[in-house]
Amino acid sequence: MNNILKIALTLAVGIVLAGCYNDFDNPAPAKVYTDKDFTETGAEIISIKDLKAKFYEKWGHDANGLGRRVVIEDDVVIKGKVISSDAEGNVYKSLYIYDGEQAIELRLMNDNYVNYPLGQIVYVKAQGLSLASYRYMLSLGAAPALEPDGTFPNDTPSEHDFSASGNSNIPTTEMVQQYVYRGELDTITEADVTVVDKDNYKTVLNDDLLGCLIRFEGLRSSYTTVDSNTYPNYLENVNGVYTNKYYQDEGLPITWAYNYDNTKYYGSSLFTYETTPTSLESGSYVVRVSGYARFALKELPADNAMVNITAIYTKYSSRTGGFITYQLLVSSYKDIEEL
Repeated sequence: MNNILKIALTLAVGIVLAGCYNDFDNPAPAKVYTDKDFTETGAEIISIKDLKAKFYEKWGHDANGLGRRVVIEDDVVIKGKVISSDAEGNVYKSLYIYDGEQAIELRLMNDNYVNYPLGQIVYVKAQGLSLASYRYMLSLGAAPALEPDGTFPNDTPSEHDFSASGNSNIPTTEMVQQYVYRGELDTITEADVTVVDKDNYKTVLNDDLLGCLIRFEGLRSSYTTVDSNTYPNYLENVNGVYTNKYYQDEGLPITWAYNYDNTKYYGSSLFTYETTPTSLESGSYVVRVSGYARFALKELPADNAMVNITAIYTKYSSRTGGFITYQLLVSSYKDIEEL
């Protein structure tokens, strides 16, 4: 009887394991979330613009908001299409989504392109997340002092660091999945991209489009000095001391960024609609590329070369809010077209 029982148990375990293997080999399709999944639970789906308004109503649009945050208390959800990709290494731990009007950065983890490819519709449960400003750019992420149980501290700072982000990346895959849900897989269309050129950039571009995908047509590469910074350059970091370096001075080819001997630095180049750039606040844009980008060592367009660039439109400043520049965040090398 004991032998028969052992055989029966062995067969039972085998059947269970076989069932597990069948499930592994033939996994059920991932759930595709819709508006109904959230509204039926009492959540309200709001626009990205209305979410951002929660920050601006408290801290305003000026330098007073730098480093500030608002922890979202309401049960609200935003919905948008993924318009950025970290597949080529130039977008780091960020995901930009666009709802047809405005866009926002989600501070997540690495390899977002695997789960959230370009065109993917995502829903974000904002309750408990921190909406914060870093050098004028708003993002949605975890509060800096995230507690082990996933709760967030009260937003009651008596002072703030102008250069701080006010939030941080959501630290684990499990936590990301608590806040970010995949809807249908769509594609990037012309409706998702705002097109500007030398004739309309002054009227089309404004800060409502920060984080959005913009196609800049007919920009001119400019090797020049603006606001005491000479372009192109790369930012060397030695023991936390940052120094602008110039490719010509170092005897290096002029490339998008620095990546030699396993040392990687950001590179900055300047593209403009202006005949003689005198400011980086209108008509001239810095393209900042990570040394980790796959195209870091691609040759930069020559001085005065004409290009089209499709990129995320961003804003940056000094730590106290001055020396504003508008920067272009490129997801892929194919989004840079020499004319």
